[in-house]
Amino acid sequence: MSRSLLGTRIRENRRSKKISQTELAKQAGISASYLNLIEHNRRGIGGKTLLALARVLKVDPRAFTEGADQALVGRVNQAAAATPTIACEVDKTEEFIARFHGFARLIGRQYDRAKAQDEALQAVSDQMNSDPFFSEAMHLMLTNITTIKSTAEILSDGEAVPDDLKERFLSNLLNETERLAQTATDVLQHFEPSTQSDGAADDTAPTETILEKNDFFIEQIEGNFISPYDYVARLKLSKPDENEALDALTSYSSIARKLPIDTFLKAAKQQSYNPIALSQILDVSLNVVLRRLAYLPKHDDIPRFGMLECDGSGAVIFRKQLPTLSLPRYGSACPLWPIYRSLSQPLQPIKAFINTPTGERFLTYSITRYVDQNNIGLPSRTNAIMVFTPDYEMFLSKPEIALQTNLAVGLQCSVCPRDNCAARRAKYLLQ
Repeated sequence: MSRSLLGTRIRENRRSKKISQTELAKQAGISASYLNLIEHNRRGIGGKTLLALARVLKVDPRAFTEGADQALVGRVNQAAAATPTIACEVDKTEEFIARFHGFARLIGRQYDRAKAQDEALQAVSDQMNSDPFFSEAMHLMLTNITTIKSTAEILSDGEAVPDDLKERFLSNLLNETERLAQTATDVLQHFEPSTQSDGAADDTAPTETILEKNDFFIEQIEGNFISPYDYVARLKLSKPDENEALDALTSYSSIARKLPIDTFLKAAKQQSYNPIALSQILDVSLNVVLRRLAYLPKHDDIPRFGMLECDGSGAVIFRKQLPTLSLPRYGSACPLWPIYRSLSQPLQPIKAFINTPTGERFLTYSITRYVDQNNIGLPSRTNAIMVFTPDYEMFLSKPEIALQTNLAVGLQCSVCPRDNCAARRAKYLLQ
């Protein structure tokens, strides 16, 4: 390790603990003048002195050398080289790492992710250009579409068609539609990454990956057989990801403790999965009940609930997808979704049905809550949550369903065919 890196790190560590140079030198058994030379990179330091300084500063001796290896130096320099329009002081990279180790690690990590994403995009581009499966799938889809168009034109041109011929045309139309749907499904499965793959290499939130792998129901935590801390420790995540996962699983554990699954399911069935009624009967906040609905075990007699969470800007911060409703991971979804309406009505529950362009229908419950205390002169931060289910017929009667508000929504404007929507903010890309 370069001498400058070590001396600067000792100085920055001492300053962060508000210890004077004289006091540190005295407790470490060296002269203040010698320590001054070390901190200003004018003298080397022996192992015994390094251990003494680490003991006084109450840090692991490795903390002085952590991250100072040439690999991190190289990654930071590569990040600088990747943007030549910004004049970076690459001759001071080692000093920068020594003084601002956290920021240096962040730059290195962001560079690694950007590089991995560029490579992934290039791989997808190459695959789409040369993949024989993709080419054949596109050919089949175009053939299906042409056949469907021709058949529809024959049936709609106003001329009388014999019943037997009309029945044959309708049968062909149905078959071609089914083939088109199957080919489109195969294409999506061909390119979409598996949810079982390790999420550590991409920008997926670690907690979301952990919950996806467990179908959003972790029996060990539900049964209190393991603490969130021990569960996360087994996963061997990086420190930032470990902290994030621990916070989220601690919250999940708290929900499981407040609403044990057997007690909750019994009450939920009695109250027809009405979250407002459950909140009152079980004496817990509506926000906790909605999250509990998203963390239910998979079973034939238990309705499926997905979940979407966003901050006050509308940006998605957490999601639980269902096979029939794909949610955005970045940015925001359709502005007509109830979750965004709830942002303007904090603490007011919103219940509504949403109908998607593809024909699926979901019952939704949304609410926005404040996530910090009110401060004079400063706005409070808000957080909105929406749970949704396609299985509402399992607990609602037909008259109840008929009385509910219905909203025609999309997923995102770029993939929504509702061309007469007043809320459209981006061009439909698939026409």
